Amino acid sequence: MNAYIIVMDGAAVLLLSAVAVGLAVAGRRAQRGPFRALSLEGAAVCLLLVIASLHHLLIVAAHRGLLAPRWIDWLLGPLAALQATLAVAVGVCAVVLARHYWHRVGHAHAMVGLLTDRMPSDARSRQAGLTCREQEVLALVRRGLISDCEIARALHISPATAATHVQRILRKTGLHNRRDLMLLPPAKSAA
Repeated sequence: MNAYIIVMDGAAVLLLSAVAVGLAVAGRRAQRGPFRALSLEGAAVCLLLVIASLHHLLIVAAHRGLLAPRWIDWLLGPLAALQATLAVAVGVCAVVLARHYWHRVGHAHAMVGLLTDRMPSDARSRQAGLTCREQEVLALVRRGLISDCEIARALHISPATAATHVQRILRKTGLHNRRDLMLLPPAKSAA
């Protein structure tokens, strides 16, 4: 059983380290705001879990005799204190971030609800009449490529052709603008 625990703690250390690095990189690249703050806080939480898993792994290894007995005093003393201190710091940061950004997330959620409520109920079923190319254009708009130049570059077509495809999609779905297309849920496949 101890070997299993060591393997699982080792796997947790590796996976959580990768997630922490990914979140830290995403947070550093993001503009100031909720996404950046939450990404960096997520990285801190993952780092705390890495330390906890590593701490547990070393304690189990020490009890199995894989580490010198002098390590146990260090593991149960300074490392445990560091881990507890980091846990409190991360917890305080999480509370501060939640209080600071929670209302913004709530407003964004309400806005998405209002925007999707005004969408025609049959717009989704009308997607079935789109050509393959129009479906490609719609997928790009959903990903955030809104301008004709961005769509044209992605599909290797002219901006005028991209504009024509967008206008046909709007006409076929009964929607009024590209933002409405971004909110349009994907059509259900006829599988």
